[in-house]
Amino acid sequence: MHRRILVLAMLAGATLGTALPALAQEKAPDHFPSRPIRLVVSFPPGGGVDAVARLFADKMSPMLGQPVVVENRGGASGSIAGKQVAGASPDGHTVLVASNSMLVAQVMNPRTGLDIERDLQAIASTAPQAVIIVTHPDIPVTSLADLVALSRTRKLNYGSPGMGSVPHLVIEHLFTATANVRMEHIPFPGAAQALTGVLSNQVEVAVVTLPPAVSLVTSGKVKGIAVTTPTRAAALPEVPTTTEAGYPNVAVTVWNGFFVPAQTPKPIADKLGEAILTVAAMPDIKQKLGQLGFELTSMPGAEFQRAVGNELATWGQIVEKANIKPQ
Repeated sequence: MHRRILVLAMLAGATLGTALPALAQEKAPDHFPSRPIRLVVSFPPGGGVDAVARLFADKMSPMLGQPVVVENRGGASGSIAGKQVAGASPDGHTVLVASNSMLVAQVMNPRTGLDIERDLQAIASTAPQAVIIVTHPDIPVTSLADLVALSRTRKLNYGSPGMGSVPHLVIEHLFTATANVRMEHIPFPGAAQALTGVLSNQVEVAVVTLPPAVSLVTSGKVKGIAVTTPTRAAALPEVPTTTEAGYPNVAVTVWNGFFVPAQTPKPIADKLGEAILTVAAMPDIKQKLGQLGFELTSMPGAEFQRAVGNELATWGQIVEKANIKPQ
């Protein structure tokens, strides 16, 4: 199959610091926020989405004049956290931090009870992440070609941050639909847990977002096989891309998206979105994000909302053409 995952192009966004929205015509109420703001993270601690949420919470608190606290609600590739926030009071005090895995989960299982376009309002996207394929050091491969060849001779298993996550679909698209080989999927609650699975020999391969894997690759605890961006990641320049490995139709990033309940008043949503993008433009945050392996791009709410709708349609086509079914 010669198809390109179009997520990267749709969500490239603008350079951090250039995507600040215009001042809203309406002003958020002076009393907002009137109590602590919760950032409900759609994955357990230790992954890229969690890292972004915690970095941003620390900076947003003094800007907004209230504590901003992180609450992890992992599971179902973001659907659990998404439903929690969708059902919260639409007053701006409950914010979802999720990835596009939540979109994939809706496409693969429409019965999750979450309709993202209907139930949530996008307020900002920032710091997208590459996906990386890693193996245990004892696995006798050094390249993606080696891994494909080995998977033709023996049954391999791989861990991902969950059924319907973007990393899960990367492997299914790359191996099953493109290379015509299959590995057994072992879903984990998050990226950190999938990497632990490789370290403990529970699985031979893991496909996760880049930031939680950087230190493990540089220390030699796992082997970096390929990243899914068109160019090599600055944090791991020695790891080749899937394009270099002969799979140019697999190019994808995982964004970090911020959402509020759909009925949240626009002035409140705009105030939160402006705070998020202001934090994203801070030099110390940009430096930290770069060191962790995130890309330095962002997208304001209205543009991000449109991109979410477009991406839902794209993932639907990919899932259908690759014949990927829920396990």
